[in-house]
Amino acid sequence: MNDYNINQKLTDAKSGNYLIQVNKIGNKRRSEFCSYEYYCDVEFKISDLTNPNKKHGVVCSGFGSKPIELNTNIKYYNSMYWDWQNFEEELLNRLLRDQNNINQNGYYPKERK
Repeated sequence: MNDYNINQKLTDAKSGNYLIQVNKIGNKRRSEFCSYEYYCDVEFKISDLTNPNKKHGVVCSGFGSKPIELNTNIKYYNSMYWDWQNFEEELLNRLLRDQNNINQNGYYPKERK
């Protein structure tokens, strides 16, 4: 599975207005401490399908409101994976989980006119 397939599957999930799109998948690096784990940086961006020019939003989770950046590159720094996992499927599952969480808990504050 390449970047395009991951992005296509994220689009096909139709989770809501927020969409995560992978821009770059870095090189896999072995852990210094554990022989069966590795790390990989993944760069992605989150966009709002209803307003693609919007740069900021708010996600309201159970722990309170948190700002979210839209249309800017975000990185999963040093995201960890195990040797027995399928990297592409695990990455897709993580991104789908994040996308669903953002769409279920996220909203934009009303703009004042």
